[in-house]
Amino acid sequence: MSAPRTAFSQIDGFVDRAIGADGLSGALREKLLGQQLASVALMVPALMAASLIVSVVFMVVTWGLPSFGVLAALLSAINVIHLYATALASRSRPAQVAGRAATQVVMLALSVGALWAVVLSVLPVEQDIAIRTVALLGAGGLLCISLIALINYPQALASMTIPIVIGSLRGLTGLGQSGDILVQGTLIGGFTFILVTVVFNHAAAFVSLRASEMLVEENGQIIGLLLREFEQTASDWVWGVDDTGVVNRLSGGFTKSTGATEDDLVGADFIAFLHQITAPSDPLVREIERAMADRETFQDVELQIVITGQECWWRLTGKPAFDESGKYLGYLGTGSDISERKISERQITLLAHHDSLTGLLNRTKFTEQLALNVARLERYGTPFSVMFLDLDQFKGVNDSKGHMAGDRLLTEVAARIQHELKEGDVAARFGGDEFAVLLPNAGVKDEVEDLAARLVAAMREPFLIEHDMFLIGASVGIAMAPGDGIRPDHLLRNADLALYRAKADGRSMLRFFESQMDSEQRERRLIEADLRGAIARQELVLHYQPLVNAADGLPTGFEALVRWNHPTRGLVPPAEFIAIAEQSDLIVDIGDWTINEACMAAAAWPEHLTVAVNLSARHFRRSDIGRVVQRALQSSGLAPRRLEIEITEGLLIENPEEVIEKLGEIRAFGVTIAMDDFGTGYSSLSYLLKFPFDKIKIDRSFVVASTNDPIARDILRAIASMAKTLKLKITAEGVETAEQAEFLSEIACHQLQGFYFARPLTPEDLPAYLLSTVAGGATEPVEPLRALAS
Repeated sequence: MSAPRTAFSQIDGFVDRAIGADGLSGALREKLLGQQLASVALMVPALMAASLIVSVVFMVVTWGLPSFGVLAALLSAINVIHLYATALASRSRPAQVAGRAATQVVMLALSVGALWAVVLSVLPVEQDIAIRTVALLGAGGLLCISLIALINYPQALASMTIPIVIGSLRGLTGLGQSGDILVQGTLIGGFTFILVTVVFNHAAAFVSLRASEMLVEENGQIIGLLLREFEQTASDWVWGVDDTGVVNRLSGGFTKSTGATEDDLVGADFIAFLHQITAPSDPLVREIERAMADRETFQDVELQIVITGQECWWRLTGKPAFDESGKYLGYLGTGSDISERKISERQITLLAHHDSLTGLLNRTKFTEQLALNVARLERYGTPFSVMFLDLDQFKGVNDSKGHMAGDRLLTEVAARIQHELKEGDVAARFGGDEFAVLLPNAGVKDEVEDLAARLVAAMREPFLIEHDMFLIGASVGIAMAPGDGIRPDHLLRNADLALYRAKADGRSMLRFFESQMDSEQRERRLIEADLRGAIARQELVLHYQPLVNAADGLPTGFEALVRWNHPTRGLVPPAEFIAIAEQSDLIVDIGDWTINEACMAAAAWPEHLTVAVNLSARHFRRSDIGRVVQRALQSSGLAPRRLEIEITEGLLIENPEEVIEKLGEIRAFGVTIAMDDFGTGYSSLSYLLKFPFDKIKIDRSFVVASTNDPIARDILRAIASMAKTLKLKITAEGVETAEQAEFLSEIACHQLQGFYFARPLTPEDLPAYLLSTVAGGATEPVEPLRALAS
């Protein structure tokens, strides 16, 4: 045996011991070696590509230098070897690769590594920092690519990388300052140590995994076909055919699954039998037929059986059998009834893609469908549309009738949506009462608007759930591609912005996306960001609008109105920031602050003056309103009778029992409770019966209309009569003329409020107003206040 051959055998044995391959039997070691070399063969083209790239770069940076010719020759030799190795890899098959091929692979790797070492030594790195940088990158890149390509066969990896490392140490650290040599040598040495560690760990894991797989496969073939206990299981069976394809062996499980006896099936043609029990021209049956004709193993072929009258699936595996002389004996195989698993998988897939309550698509699957339509738009220019639907008044159904009724309602809503859609349209439920519709072929605005209008109309029709009738509605936001976006996230966001506008404009509305909605949304975000620190920066202030006695015009109290004194925007009215605050938790902080600040201010007023605070519905629900009011009264020392809390009917629509309970807690302190905007809602009278309000505030729309509309005056008289019967005080807001004030006083309104008496007063203007009215005992607004009101 030659010295190189002996050295290779020693190194090969050392590596085998290091990665745990030395304990394998000869046959297993041969199979493992074949798999190792097969993985190397797959990566040879990548090594060649990396070599070409590094070669070209080295030749470019050394063009015109004295060493260019030598380098060109060396690099050419390297790439010729790579080309030869690539040709060998393309012709080799794993079954043909063995010991001789392994030696050849190692020698080729060693040759390439040695030539690269010479190249790195010859490179004139001391002449140009660019050459040195390229050399460092090239050496590192070669080592990395080698690690990836040869990691499953450490012998070849060592043969190639060790010379490269030596060449790097020789060529790249043999110049410059001693400090540079130390740093570079340390880096290369450290990298080499890590490389060796990674390689041996990965190779050991590779050997362990492959050896285990081969052992399991070898043992499984024997155990799977010979264990008789396996044949007796309920869902698994063993089958066999002779060399002509005729069934000669069956287990009980097989006959039980088919409903036929063993005598019926033994002697039958196996392939013909499969054709009879499966769908015509089933491609999987043809695949089994082809495999048996070619004497090939087939494994885990899943067939749907159609003759049983119910969904049934089999999984078949078969392996050709040969005697010791190699004569074909037939096939042995196993079968399993996997119907339960297939049905479960389909159900899991259904749940993964659909909403479990309504059966519509869920958000994830809808987004996938949207992405497909975007791709179709990009390729074919096909326009489409997206709708968002949000139900109105749905929370009230859940709160009043329970979640089961709410779920039934959502199911009915889904059915109505589906009824309005055409084939190909896609509906989804995103959660709660949010729905989405994808219209793949709807690019005409009129058609989309017509469908949206039908959906809105369908949602306004009464729903009959468990003998209860519910009246809800739906708001719809629409985005159309490509005009409103060509990305899924943009289209969804724009449809949501359109929905936001539809809900802001009223109930049961539809809106198309418009470009200004995006700018409005950005403006809302800026306002929200500024608003978050407004309380801490003491930018919020309260203005106070007088509530005057209808008989003599003297103030009896004030309504506290929040304003935002922005450092750059100036005085921001509540209409521009309260709605934004209500979309976040900011309304809780603002509302709590308003109550406390109003009580603190009123504590300094004359004892007969009250302060009224109008509560946002969202603030009322999210805040512990009872504790907030109690703390404000305690910290300010204000008598509870001097505080009035105003709410609107909208607060009582959702979960009225809980709201009434909280109002009762506040009223128990001695605080006055008033219903604001009376007459504008749907059930104002019924709420007066459910909760004993102390006062009602007539909405300004009736007051304004009373000037010219006799019907409005009659309504106001009726409200006044009703209030007298129920012993309720009445405040009329929006009074702007003396005629209105006189009429309201005649019908027995108790308090009046409006610009006729005074605009909202700043804290600085309030003392002067009190001095001129309360102290002066004025019965009519004085001239300065008339000027202010104008």
